[in-house]
Amino acid sequence: MIDISVNELVKSFEVGQTLLDGLSFDIHEGECVGIMGRNGCGKTTLFRLLLGLLRPTGGSAVLTGGGEALDVSPSTRCCFAYVPQDNVIFSGTVAETLRLVRPDAPEEALWAALRAACAEDFVRSLPGGLDCPLRERGGSLSEGQNQRLAIARAILADAPILLLDEVTSALDLETEQRVLENIAALPGKTCILSTHRPSVLSLCSRVYRLHNAALELLPESEWRRLYRNN
Repeated sequence: MIDISVNELVKSFEVGQTLLDGLSFDIHEGECVGIMGRNGCGKTTLFRLLLGLLRPTGGSAVLTGGGEALDVSPSTRCCFAYVPQDNVIFSGTVAETLRLVRPDAPEEALWAALRAACAEDFVRSLPGGLDCPLRERGGSLSEGQNQRLAIARAILADAPILLLDEVTSALDLETEQRVLENIAALPGKTCILSTHRPSVLSLCSRVYRLHNAALELLPESEWRRLYRNN
């Protein structure tokens, strides 16, 4: 069991430019938590802090489990599977880009991850299927296909915590909902979603709004209304 505890987290990049100021929250194993906010408000910066890619200016982020408490750092990155906004897909075959996170994954695991990401059908239609070569940064695929491949790769990694940063922005609503339902059905996964699209909130048990460097827990009635009215 791995929980996340963030206490008074601060990130400043220059004097007078504080992007995150005193963020505190706890996320328990198996929860799905949404973080809403406009583009540029600091959602991606928060994820990069959790991954140990950035150092906080103040405060702490701690992973607890099995009687241990560890500050997030590059050494705890293995606890996370991260899908960034830019959905980095490297050149190579479909199988090779998926296996970047799990080199020994058998073919059936690749198809299972693709199925969960609603990517199985289009991959089977590619010349060669899993052996189809991809151009650098997924240039041979649509943006939505790249997003689904990136989600499949994160699922294949089988890390306990999924960090999903605006990962369905290029998907139609029907496909988005299918992907989200499949993610919610993954056993034992903790999921943190960042989004500016209310349609993503259907997956969440709690939703925060990141605004003016502060994190606000939204009343359930408010974020469910946003979802229903989307």
